[in-house]
Amino acid sequence: MSAAMGTAMSTATTEPPASPLMTSRRERALRDLTAEQRGSRISDGHRLIRAVRARPFQLYSARRHATRAVTVDAEEWLAAVMPALRAAVSRTASARLDTALARARKRMNEYGVRRVGSAEAVAEALSDGRWFRTQRAHMGRAELRDRVARALRHGEPVELVFPVFSRKPFSPVKNRGVAPDTAELHSLARCAALAHTVAALSPTGCRFTVLADGRKYNRACGTPGPVVAAYQDTLRRWVSDLGADGVLRVVDYEEWVARGLGAADLRTREEYYQRRAAALADRYGRLFSPHAPRESLERLAGTADAHDPHDAHSPHDVPGPRGTPAPHSAADPHGAHDPAGIGGQLAHTFWSIATSVHYTALGTGHRDLPDGPCYSDAYQEAYTLYVAHLGRPLTGPGTDGPLPAAPYGRTAADPDLHLALREEAWAAACRYVAISLTDRELNLVRETAPRAVKLTIHGKPGELHFTTAASRDANMTAQHSTGGYALRDGRVRPTFRYRIEREAAGETPVLLHGAAGRGGDEPHHLPSARLERMQQPIAYVDDPAPLLDGTFPRLLEDLEI
Repeated sequence: MSAAMGTAMSTATTEPPASPLMTSRRERALRDLTAEQRGSRISDGHRLIRAVRARPFQLYSARRHATRAVTVDAEEWLAAVMPALRAAVSRTASARLDTALARARKRMNEYGVRRVGSAEAVAEALSDGRWFRTQRAHMGRAELRDRVARALRHGEPVELVFPVFSRKPFSPVKNRGVAPDTAELHSLARCAALAHTVAALSPTGCRFTVLADGRKYNRACGTPGPVVAAYQDTLRRWVSDLGADGVLRVVDYEEWVARGLGAADLRTREEYYQRRAAALADRYGRLFSPHAPRESLERLAGTADAHDPHDAHSPHDVPGPRGTPAPHSAADPHGAHDPAGIGGQLAHTFWSIATSVHYTALGTGHRDLPDGPCYSDAYQEAYTLYVAHLGRPLTGPGTDGPLPAAPYGRTAADPDLHLALREEAWAAACRYVAISLTDRELNLVRETAPRAVKLTIHGKPGELHFTTAASRDANMTAQHSTGGYALRDGRVRPTFRYRIEREAAGETPVLLHGAAGRGGDEPHHLPSARLERMQQPIAYVDDPAPLLDGTFPRLLEDLEI
């Protein structure tokens, strides 16, 4: 096969035929978006995998969890936390409003004005380092002011759209349950404070829309629909409890997209996604080896040394018993032709999504919202061993098929389980990248809300990098962590950590009781009832003393978000 023909086939395999909808939208996306904006993005999962590898047996068993946990009355918890958070939202919004006005006055020359107007003041609020980490190259203040000014000229509220809060995945290294906890509550409080600040500065108000995208990414991760629905329901109830429903709303991303596209175009989008996912799996699947994921993904991403003598004779390049091809070979025409960097996106996504997939090969037993603990001890142990050994090769010398190259404890006799889980993670990575690329090529957010300012948890050109956690945990997101409080220094500070980090450090789970029987009659108890039924902590604390001696409510008086 000629190089030219190989390149042509690569393009044809990766890019499925486009409909008129896709063609017109992609043309506008190519015009309006940079290559970085059109790419797929996902949070980095490498730190979590390293943490699990260092502490594979640190998760609390059911018995240890029960003996270490502190149980508090749900009504008392809500009566302490919710008023404190509402007060913190109000204090923060007032302080940031004053800061935005002061900074706008100092930067009048940068804006080219002699008098500060609403657009400049809002632009300063949306550039506040307390909330944002936007690079100047991604969006400057003058450009941001111009976007805000366009909405004001049309008499529209300043619209902020923020795709986030997909769901809490079935992942015992991240959480002990799939309901929102203190992490989501504090992230929503930050959103509410920003929305109130912008609303006070804008004569037309503010409309902050959280696009909860769990159903979008369920194509990849497979979290049961009722879990996603309950997660979003709790978020909406908490927005109301925070007194922010006038400026902040949580909308299902798929429903929002459907209103913008219509039924026919929605079907076209889904068909294009399906073809794209199949094309990615076909082209790049021959390069991925579940027997040796690290080596094959490095090659796929173009980071491996093509002349490494160890690669030339690696036993991991031998096809596995299921017919798995070698990760790479000189005869493969695709390895050298990846101008869009799709291979790198797939490699990065694999390591991130591996701890977010609802695996069928290692079933939790939950097809609905769990009514009981999410994870058994046996499930936790198998899951952590899988994650801890994810980068290690499965293929080794021997005559009886694949052998683990590292001790697997109780799973040593079943390396096929690890093989199946890796294959599921790879398939999920292909589907994740496919739906991300599809929606970015359709430029759905900008087409649906053309004058909105888009916020993102991943810094990109033309978008504002909003941090949903305080600066010390700014790289963490609520859906992929557990929330808690640091209490040891006589103050209360919200914290975002992986569950395995908290339990390795000996932190104390805080359980709620008394809500499960009242959730149906008193709707504001429903989020607490879900946590109680799953025996999932509402928070972790590094010192349980303030909860036991009754001083926790007083500490909350100085809570910052």
